[in-house]
Amino acid sequence: MKEIKTVGIIGFGVMGAAIGINAASSGFNVIFKELNDDLVQSMYDTWVIKALNKRVAKNKITQQDMDEVAGRIKGTPQYEDLRECDLIIEAAVENLDLKINIFEELSKICPEDTIMVSNTSTFLIEKVMEKVSNPQRTAGLHYFFPANINRLVEVIRQKKTSDGTFNAINEFAVKNKKTVIAVKDFPGFAINPVFISSYMVLNSFYGKYNAASLDSISKEALCVKFGIMWVQNMSGIGTAFHAAKSMYEYLNESDVGYPEVPQQLETCFNSGSTWDIDDGAVVEDKAARQVVIDSLLGAIFTISAHLEEKDVVSAKDLEIGIKTALAWPEGPFTMMNKMGMEKTGELISLTCDSGVFKMPAKFNNSTPKLWDI
Repeated sequence: MKEIKTVGIIGFGVMGAAIGINAASSGFNVIFKELNDDLVQSMYDTWVIKALNKRVAKNKITQQDMDEVAGRIKGTPQYEDLRECDLIIEAAVENLDLKINIFEELSKICPEDTIMVSNTSTFLIEKVMEKVSNPQRTAGLHYFFPANINRLVEVIRQKKTSDGTFNAINEFAVKNKKTVIAVKDFPGFAINPVFISSYMVLNSFYGKYNAASLDSISKEALCVKFGIMWVQNMSGIGTAFHAAKSMYEYLNESDVGYPEVPQQLETCFNSGSTWDIDDGAVVEDKAARQVVIDSLLGAIFTISAHLEEKDVVSAKDLEIGIKTALAWPEGPFTMMNKMGMEKTGELISLTCDSGVFKMPAKFNNSTPKLWDI
């Protein structure tokens, strides 16, 4: 198994810098690449020096800690300077052609055993890495925002990822004090298919219900502190819209299916606004709230069953991932077990009959046993 000491990062914006600081704080040397010398300096000043100074001011780290972490990070505008890296993490903007070109360029420059991973949240790793020689050394390493705080990392194996590559990046993530789950290459991987479908279904009720009510209903359904409408605002409506489009395009005609992008979400995106979660009185009628809860949980349960059925992720790992990344107190399989599989089957049938998803084989004409988690 390859030992990782020096980490390269392509793209040093919010996500790339958080990954870099996380790695440097864990003792790894970091070399980040930006487009030119001016960007290298400005990104270093903004995302390393300024960010670490804030931590010192809040007494979260000492000045000595800051100096050591900052000293492990350097930047370059040249791909050639990444030759010494044992692992390279791509955190560029979500543009498939750009990512393919980045890895093609790295493949020409770096040694054959340099591990190459993408932090993409929407594209298949196999596609991103299609022009890399020795694809056994490629995989996905999907951090969740904010990467220096959110503890979850999905380690994604594409068909050609070797055991050595998987084990090396798994160990790297653990040394970065991350909670790691193993995921097979699949559109959106494991956590995003669940979360994206949840907000797509919820958004489709906007108009019949105001945003304040939908946020409140999601908090009730999932027992969470922050509702799904609020989370969309915080992560960005643009991000939510583009991710929804990508997932629908990938899975709509598959044997899984996926919700169509709600017109309400597209309108919100096109207007440049966010959900107004203070837009009036919250619907208190239990029956009206239950209609939304049933649809929301039905979608979450259906996609979760598909992910487990297709061996994208184990039920145990999806539980860990959902609770860690999304801060839900219970994962979908725990919720299904508590509800009972007969009632769960009814909600999944309701979801599939409405055309949102295809029926998971496990629930087709039968009531399965409780999930083993």
